[in-house]
This record gives sequence, structure tokens and C-alpha cells, in this order.
Amino acid sequence: MVATVHHLHPPSPPLAGFLRVGHTGQRKLEALHAAGRFPYRRVVFDAAHLAQQLGLLERLRASGCEIVLDPNFAEMATEGRFQSGVSRLPWANQERPWRPDDFGPGRNANLASLIAEFAMQCGANVVLAPTHLIETAIDHWRGIDFSFCEMLRRELDRFGGAAVAIDYQLITTNAVLRDDQLRRQLILGISDLPVENIWLRVSGFGATATGAGTRHFIESVADLHQLERPFVADCAGGFAALASLAFGAVGGISHGVGQKEGFRASDWKKPPGGGSNKRRIYIPELDRHFPEDQLSAIFAARGRSRFGCNDPSCCPHGIDDMIENPHAHFITQRSRQLDSLSVVPDAKRAEHFLLRHLEPAVRSARLGSRLKIADDDTRRLVDDARKRLVALRDTLDDLESRGNIATRSSPVAFRGGGRVASAILGR
Repeated sequence: MVATVHHLHPPSPPLAGFLRVGHTGQRKLEALHAAGRFPYRRVVFDAAHLAQQLGLLERLRASGCEIVLDPNFAEMATEGRFQSGVSRLPWANQERPWRPDDFGPGRNANLASLIAEFAMQCGANVVLAPTHLIETAIDHWRGIDFSFCEMLRRELDRFGGAAVAIDYQLITTNAVLRDDQLRRQLILGISDLPVENIWLRVSGFGATATGAGTRHFIESVADLHQLERPFVADCAGGFAALASLAFGAVGGISHGVGQKEGFRASDWKKPPGGGSNKRRIYIPELDRHFPEDQLSAIFAARGRSRFGCNDPSCCPHGIDDMIENPHAHFITQRSRQLDSLSVVPDAKRAEHFLLRHLEPAVRSARLGSRLKIADDDTRRLVDDARKRLVALRDTLDDLESRGNIATRSSPVAFRGGGRVASAILGR
């Protein structure tokens, strides 16, 4: 006898998690994939760093992952990021950052062909459209970006890449997104472009977003749903990004491992820093990463056991595994958070997020703020996490109680191999 499964409610579409590889850490990701501990099925590679990451790309593509190529075109028009690896890409201006007047009729139109050829050579399933940071309503990049998106589509088709999708990158600021008039001008013309998803990279939104900032993002993006395209919050991590999923503002999020979890446009206007090589470990209960010395200060206090990983399938040896392999710990915990939301009917996701994710984190953070942590800086960081989580909880609880988010982002389709497995995993 064949059993028939009856659904009282139709299953909700799965939420999409994109992992950005970034400029470092590919060896650790390769090791996790080889050990069967790489749960993500959608992966974003920066073109500027791809030469050192081809081994990882090949393994992920062979396993059926969706490969997304970011051509790093926006960074090429900024003084700060031009001095990084993006200036060595074939479609960069070798002398200085690109300016709008470099793209008059017939000028530099071959750049779309170079990006398309590069995407085909690396076997990408998706290319992020070459766009730029938009900071004002009247911006000379808008028309250029639209033209390049259409040219990229033609060039991909010409190279035999008709199956390669294009997603549109909408890179802007909180100020533009929150302004009703500017926001609506921002999206004029996008619906006519040959793109599947809209990626939102918003300066000021990400893992450190405040409660008010997260609410503004959710409410503002809901107004963009008129485009009738799925939305992905790019360079967005932490509970703020998870909230944007739970409240239906977006159908997917994209972030790195301890990096690319937030975006600040001001960083593009200054020379890139060397960054810190300190190992940083994720504590889900506090919604933040801590360097190893600060984590040790937390664990040295009595009552700190709540913050050690007690999941044997993630960290069999608890705190030792958290510290020795923070990549594995973070990826496992974030994918569990995504899975937890994915299996809940979309109409119940906001309530589930508040009760099962945010409220327990507030309780843990309050406990953490009462710990007798010897290091003053660490103690302040823990208390700051408590204040932020309480404000986030209170703000989102009010938003959920009002029930005034009438629309939800369309689901993000999977475009790699192994589509059935991906749909089941929900990532």
C-alpha cells in the first residue's frame, strides 16, 4: 500500500542562504566540504579572488552547488576598493577608478563581453549584474547599469550561456531606501531587465543593525515587492538578516564566515585596511563574534556554560571545537537557523523567530551581562549585545503585533545541480 501524505497547509517555499567565500578561508571551506560538513548549496565567489579559489569552486560545482559570480564592478568605481585586487581584473580600468563619463555611446562596451567570457570559463550558474553604488535619486550610473545588464545578457547568450542567470545588484544606502520618493525612483526600469532576483546591499544594514534599522529595512523592502522578483539581502548577517527572512522582506540572505555580514559605503571611500588575522568565534546566543581572548574571558566566568556549543553534531568537544574550527561552528549554526525558519509556514515565521530565536537570545544575553567577566572590554561588549538584542526584540515584537506587512518576497529558485536535494534542504 502506498501512503498518501495530506498537508493541512501547503508547504512554504524554502529560504535561501548564499555563502560568500570572501578573500580568505577557502582552504577551511574545502576541508569542510571534503568532510561532508558544508551544508550550503549556494555559494558566491568574488571575481577578484577567484584565481586562488578555483579548486573549491570545482568541488562545489561538481557536487551540484549553485555558483554565483560577483564581477566586483561596483568596487572598480570607488577610490578605496580600486586599490585592492579588483584593479587586476580584465574589465577594470588599469589606471584609475571608472567614472560615468567613461561609458558614453560605444565606449568600453566590450567589458560586458569580458565578464560573460569569464563567467563561462569558471562555470558560473549566475552572474551578479555589473552595477554601482546609488546614493542619490539622480545618479549617472543608473542608465549605464541598465545598459550593461542588457549587454551582459546578450554576451552570455552569444557565448552559449543562455542558461546562465543574471541577478540584479541594487547597492544603495539606508537613507535612500527609507525615503519613499527616492526608493520608488530607485527601482524604475528594473522590472524590464532580463534578471531573476534582486540583491539588496544596503549601507548600514547587516549583523550590527539596530532594532529601528532592522524594522526600517523590512518595511522599506516590502514596498519594493511590486517588482514581483525575489529579493536577497546581500552582505547581511546576524539576527537582523534572519528577521528580514522571517518577516518576508527577502527570500534569501548572503554573507560570509565572520565577514561580509554588513556593508558600509564609507569603507569604499578609503583605502582598504589589512584587516585582523585574529580568530573570531560565533556565539549565537549573543548574535556576535568574539576574538579568542575575549571568548576565553567569557568562559573563565562562572555560569558561562550557556555560551559553549552543546550541539554534539556541530562541536563534539564543545568549547575546544568552537575555538579550533570556528568556520565549521559558524556555518553549522547559521544553516540550522535558516532550516529552523524554512520549515515553518511563512505566515508563522515572524512569530517563530521571535519566540524560538530572539527571546531565548535575550534571556541568554541578560545572563551573560550578569557574569563576573574579568576583562572590562569583554564585559562591555556582552552588555552591549544585551541592549541591542532587547531593543531588537521589542521593536520586532511591535512590528509583528501590528501585522501590517501585507506582502512577502517571492521565493528564490535554486539554479545549480541536484535541484531535488536542494529543495528538501531548503538552502
